Amino acid sequence: MPVWIECDNCGDEHTIPERADEPGGGTCCPNCGGRPYTVRRADIVWHPDP
Repeated sequence: MPVWIECDNCGDEHTIPERADEPGGGTCCPNCGGRPYTVRRADIVWHPDP
């Protein structure tokens, strides 16, 4: 089941990126650097493919 992230700030869709293993790190959008995001999965009724 494919999974991807949609940035809540800029709307960019991408796969879950590698992230630095350091304090203060975490998943962020590679396009705008924003941290809020929505996880999407294909073939799930409440998150259909756009």
